Amino acid sequence: MDGAQVSRSILALVTLYDESFKEANKLYKTKIVSKVYVEGGMQPGSLKWLMRLIANDTGSQILLNENIPLKQRVLSSISKTIELIRTMDLSTTDIVIHETGSGFSVIIDNEFVEIDDMQCAILTNDKIRGALASLASPLDGKELDTLTISSSHDFISKFKITSEDRTKFIQKRKHTKIVAEGEFSGFYYIDTLSYSPKSKWLLINKNKTKESINGLIIDTAFLARVSENKEKFSKDDLLEVEGKWYEEKSKLTAKPKRTYHITNVKQHISVGDNQWDLISQ
Repeated sequence: MDGAQVSRSILALVTLYDESFKEANKLYKTKIVSKVYVEGGMQPGSLKWLMRLIANDTGSQILLNENIPLKQRVLSSISKTIELIRTMDLSTTDIVIHETGSGFSVIIDNEFVEIDDMQCAILTNDKIRGALASLASPLDGKELDTLTISSSHDFISKFKITSEDRTKFIQKRKHTKIVAEGEFSGFYYIDTLSYSPKSKWLLINKNKTKESINGLIIDTAFLARVSENKEKFSKDDLLEVEGKWYEEKSKLTAKPKRTYHITNVKQHISVGDNQWDLISQ
């Protein structure tokens, strides 16, 4: 077969495992040094790779909370992530991972499927998804229709990518993100305000003055009073509010971007009023 295709396939396999352990080092604060060795074979219509991973013993044997060695977690997560991509519908052009109190989940066939933190890190790594695309690319059903990857580790079963799976792996999904959401409420001092319904208000938490939110007020009744000049505001006025926050990040280890929506302004207490008396009412 085309030698260029073979070389790209080998490089993709090395990238797949190398990047996975880099993600593990960031995620678990480890310093594993790993090296990937590949033994390959070709048969009519098929490529077979045997992967041998050499990692420094100290790092690779670190036990996680479930008493699972780190190396085992990484290799198992790679295999599970490949199966996850295989089950994705071709209409899934935007991978959205939902972060919950108990972990992470991704929607497959309109249902939430739970994934662990390592699978999440692998799935959101652009280089890894590019490597999987390179692995699947030669499987056009003409010269090659099957790629088999085996591991020298007993706890990892071999997995296959076939020409039927090819499109799911080479498809360039336009965006991958991790999202989370929650609720907030309490008393906040007004630091910066706006009479425009499309502008955000900067509010300072009354009980935690180092904590602030830059939120968009979507309480329609409150906005109506503002537009009719029935509400007058000053810096340090106090608002009792309820709302929701939405968080998004491109990778598990990336810095999150959080958005606040204030859904209900329950009280507005002017700075000149006796705030404590009003709050206790």
